[in-house]
Amino acid sequence: MGTKQIQCDGVSLSYERGKEALQGITFSMESGTNLGLIGPIGSGKTTLLRILAGILEADGRIEMPTFEPAGYMPASGGLINELTVRENLDIWRRAFHTSKTEFDMLLKILGISRIIDRKTGTLSSGLKKLVLFACTVVGKSSVILLDEPFVHLDIESCMKVQKVITEYLAESTVIISSHNLEYLEGITDSLLILKTGSQIFHGTPEQLRQQYSKDAEKDLKELYLEAVKVSDYGRREGEM
Repeated sequence: MGTKQIQCDGVSLSYERGKEALQGITFSMESGTNLGLIGPIGSGKTTLLRILAGILEADGRIEMPTFEPAGYMPASGGLINELTVRENLDIWRRAFHTSKTEFDMLLKILGISRIIDRKTGTLSSGLKKLVLFACTVVGKSSVILLDEPFVHLDIESCMKVQKVITEYLAESTVIISSHNLEYLEGITDSLLILKTGSQIFHGTPEQLRQQYSKDAEKDLKELYLEAVKVSDYGRREGEM
């Protein structure tokens, strides 16, 4: 077994008037593993990532590396439009002392060398997403938090992001929040499913299959929908 890199026990967050955003989230991750964070809109995925990034304070226990900040990619924003792509990247490359070899490797995998000197504000939504992703991962932080990294990307670009996660970030511990479940298959070691702020599943994709379906032909999307359906049924039963 590897070294524990992230440990969350009973992580909860309530907003004003007692509305619960997260309720007792508990999971752990070993160094160098990837977790897919999935759930319906409003389930608390972004809230959890913001807590882990240190942006929000929550109740419960969280243990993460303290020698460096986590790399956090928000779902939108995060770039300085008046700067070029190179200037945006240089901010993070220099902060983490990334070598030229690693920097060039990242540019090559993502295929963004051709836009390196363009103003960021002139880029399409998809290219901005790639640049934001590159800024987040360029430093190879020990923990990387990605909120919807596949949104606005075409299939080829999604595959490039997958390649960076599995190769460039091979030694990092990565949490990927996404509604594009097809791109999580093959790059995640475990899954955490949230529903209305509660945790309804944590385990490997194979454990998800064993728990919710014996059909070997069902893909991750079908298994996820089954888990959410079962959680809805269980809640209705408890309310009767």
